[in-house]
Amino acid sequence: MGHLEKLNISNRVIVAARPRHRRDTVEYRREKLVASIEEQIELATLALEDKPLQLKRKRGHSVVPVRPRLWWKEVPEGHLYTQIFYNKIPLKLARRGTAIEVDSLKKLPAVYRRVIQVVKAGELDKAVEAASRKSRP
Repeated sequence: MGHLEKLNISNRVIVAARPRHRRDTVEYRREKLVASIEEQIELATLALEDKPLQLKRKRGHSVVPVRPRLWWKEVPEGHLYTQIFYNKIPLKLARRGTAIEVDSLKKLPAVYRRVIQVVKAGELDKAVEAASRKSRP
């Protein structure tokens, strides 16, 4: 008796799985940028609490600490500047430049939350597209 003869074979037709819905690239880029900004909010709150600036990411089957890239830089006058990055490229904001001036570190999370609203409204889609094109080889 062969191996195929041991199986219970049927004439039933199997319905193919539904095709996957491909996400829109604009939607995907917005989600990616919002996730990066939320990470910066988390880092800013850690900095306000004087905790170490470390994040944990999943690498394979383990979770490892990583040293994050900060999007803000404090200047000697007391205020700071921040940039919004997509694929390590600063986004051009409103034709004037790439930096946002913030009075203090306490106000930085609120600024980032405002930027999230801007991203969700689609106001940075062209800048994200340009940065995406620059980052491709």
